[in-house]
Amino acid sequence: MNLAMLLLGPGNLNRSRRYLTLLGTLLSGVGLFIVIDASDTVTLITLEAFGWVMVVMGLAKLAFSILAGGGGMPSFFGVQGIIFIVLGIAIADFPQQSENAVPWLFGLALLLNGLYQLLSALVIRYPNWGWFVVSGVGHLLFGGLLFLDWKEAAKWVVPLFLGGGMILIGLTTLRTALRLGRYLQGREGEESEMAIRYFLDFHVAGRFRERYLAAEPAAPPESGQEHDGLQVHIWTPATVANLKPSGNLINSYVAARNAEGKFTVGHSALEMNPDIYISHCDNDPIAFEMANDEVLGVLRSKEVPGLFHPSFEEEMKSYVLPSATIRFHNFNEGQLRTFWALYRRETEYNFTNRNCSVAVALALEAALMGSLDTGHRFRTLLYLLTNKDLWVAHFIRWKAREMVWTPGMMLDYAVALQRVVEES
Repeated sequence: MNLAMLLLGPGNLNRSRRYLTLLGTLLSGVGLFIVIDASDTVTLITLEAFGWVMVVMGLAKLAFSILAGGGGMPSFFGVQGIIFIVLGIAIADFPQQSENAVPWLFGLALLLNGLYQLLSALVIRYPNWGWFVVSGVGHLLFGGLLFLDWKEAAKWVVPLFLGGGMILIGLTTLRTALRLGRYLQGREGEESEMAIRYFLDFHVAGRFRERYLAAEPAAPPESGQEHDGLQVHIWTPATVANLKPSGNLINSYVAARNAEGKFTVGHSALEMNPDIYISHCDNDPIAFEMANDEVLGVLRSKEVPGLFHPSFEEEMKSYVLPSATIRFHNFNEGQLRTFWALYRRETEYNFTNRNCSVAVALALEAALMGSLDTGHRFRTLLYLLTNKDLWVAHFIRWKAREMVWTPGMMLDYAVALQRVVEES
């Protein structure tokens, strides 16, 4: 829904505020009822609901795996999807027999999530990584508690988790409805500024927004020149390392080793001729070569001096041709200019939170925000939620925001979004 709402734009959301308010109130009320009245009947109903939620999630993951062509991350989601579907049907069809098994599922999920948070925070050390360590340890302790006391946990774990989840979703929906109005009350000529303010508040994750995008956006003057569309240029690690296409997922999405034995991570850039070129690099050579003992240090989230290349032509004087170029025509020029005027105030580069692909992903989303505002919001929303490419884009965006944007992920994301907004 988050990505669909981005493409629909704040105008559609504002016109649907009363529906959001009603939905948020309903979800919060039902969730509160489930938590307070954890009787046997309510527990059985929530168990069935939990089972069907797992089935839906499994179907979504399986659909993504099939539509994305399998291999690598899609295949992993496919296996997850099958497991979710089988477990969900078992729980929904046999809630009484499944009652004691559900705490084990929650416990296992908490243990795995806690381990992932703990390890990723210790290795990458992105901003506020200490809180992720605390969260990871908390997940591990709570997951272990469910395994140790699973018979007693069966009575409260499902109502607490599902009811609490519904309350949080309901409150978030209500908060969204209440905050929307202030983003569309700007004076004439400030539409792009207000839209970008909404974008930063609702659609940019905190780890990408803090410090770097804290300033109030100010709409830059229009160039007065016609543009020839928006282009996203991608250099995969394999291209930069001058390797032949091999289908190797590590070479495509993470890093590739060149003939000298050093690692390269690729590059992303966004261009709108004649005067916007977003190419954010550190001060080292753009190939970003790393020896084996430097890889872990580079993964650590830290600020280093950075620079913005002035143009594609200038960058090509010392670089190789891109692996792919994805073109867009349905976008908002003013929003792109406003975002770029804000982003370029800081030049610091950060491998996990402010790298070249982060800059391109945010700029592309800012430009495409509201690109499907056709005036038929419910029809367009239905189209988006049944569009396979939006689901592919959603899963890529989810994993990238959870870990780190890379050129390989940016390539798949841009291709999926192009199909959604250009072929609708």
